Amino acid sequence: MIRLGISVEGATEREFVTRVLAPVLAHNNVFVYPIDMHGRVSLERVEKELSKLLAMFDHVTTFYDFYGFHKRPEGSVDALEAAINDLIPADKRHRFTPYVQQYEFEALVLAVPDRAESVIGINGLGDKIRQIVDQCGGAEQVNDGYETCPSRRIKAIAPQYDKKFHGPVTLEDGLQEARAACPRFDAWLTAIEQLKK
Repeated sequence: MIRLGISVEGATEREFVTRVLAPVLAHNNVFVYPIDMHGRVSLERVEKELSKLLAMFDHVTTFYDFYGFHKRPEGSVDALEAAINDLIPADKRHRFTPYVQQYEFEALVLAVPDRAESVIGINGLGDKIRQIVDQCGGAEQVNDGYETCPSRRIKAIAPQYDKKFHGPVTLEDGLQEARAACPRFDAWLTAIEQLKK
């Protein structure tokens, strides 16, 4: 059994971990505990949080959005993950897996267009989502501009979209499809599933 602490950005990620990831990971004897940062995630705040969590859990990981990461360093999402990893003392890094969602949690919702249409309840929404994803070259490529980030793209075509509710519910039955469409997310989840004591 592995007790996994997941430092999450906010309520949406917390709900997603609780409703969607926890049951999946429990099948692999990985029991997850999401710890909510309540937004405004920065390297300074992350360093303090991870120090506490490493003392409490067998393994620790993160689930933050690249978009909106406060004072993020220059470079790609991989550079940000490397910067987070560098916050961990070398002798504890074997118990830590950094993960930052490219670009935002809603990339996972964009990866399951038909499921999103069903849950949000707008006819034709799936086709509109597919157009966005196709134009960008994949769900994880929908970018981090203020007007073009995944959550605002969804809100523009589905004004009633509620991140905290619709996001996790959409992915309850769409996780495998999201994994297939989001290779970075899938690689992280695969690594977490394979944790051993």
